Amino acid sequence: MQQPPISQAEIETRISPHLDELLKLWWAEQGTQKVRDLELMATALPFPRDSALRVLDLCCGPGDVGRAIRWHYPKAHIDSVDRDPFLAAICRRVNQRDNVPGRIVVQDLENADWHADLAGGYDVVATANALHWFTRERAEGLLQQVCALLRSGGVFLLAEPASADAPFAAGFAEWKDRQPPRYSQENWQRFWSRASAILGYDPIKLLGPRPTDRIDNELSASGWIALVEKAGFKAVDVLLRDADEVIIAALKP
Repeated sequence: MQQPPISQAEIETRISPHLDELLKLWWAEQGTQKVRDLELMATALPFPRDSALRVLDLCCGPGDVGRAIRWHYPKAHIDSVDRDPFLAAICRRVNQRDNVPGRIVVQDLENADWHADLAGGYDVVATANALHWFTRERAEGLLQQVCALLRSGGVFLLAEPASADAPFAAGFAEWKDRQPPRYSQENWQRFWSRASAILGYDPIKLLGPRPTDRIDNELSASGWIALVEKAGFKAVDVLLRDADEVIIAALKP
């Protein structure tokens, strides 16, 4: 990813008067099921609600997953990591405003040492709609690193796009075509156009090209489970499967 033409501090200064506007546009861009998904991920955690959980929001974007967990676990400490300085800036400012403790680290997960500034020993690592942007090989490596960052008995939560396995793919696609769409190009364009206007540069152009052999939506639910298990997790369960994605929870032995 290319570096922005302005500093991280200047990014935060420019977005600060527009936090609620940007969050509203982001939630519209994320689709109508995002609230349900985050509620499920946070509620399914097998810890008492008064636990002082240490959580890592992986590829945090504006910090939706971490704050959803914090809502259910008000003593939780939420660390966050994302490669986009703009999205990380929203996360930092909103978390500061909402008194959510934790570090926000700007790092590209393509880098082998992306976790160098994170303490490890987390109770929870959670990610939503991020790992499918990587190649399968890199996703496997990231899942191994995630497993190493968790304490024994820690939980990994994953929400990713998923297809159907080959024998059921045609029928699944036929059914999916009849479901209301989760996303719209208009909402995507509305969010990023407004971001560009506020920042004075186009953050999308700085992200660079995605790998042509990225996972995208090629993995089935069983494919994601296989990757998670290969990384060393046990007790893997599917919490939800719908037309677009799968939500998986797993324990580190």
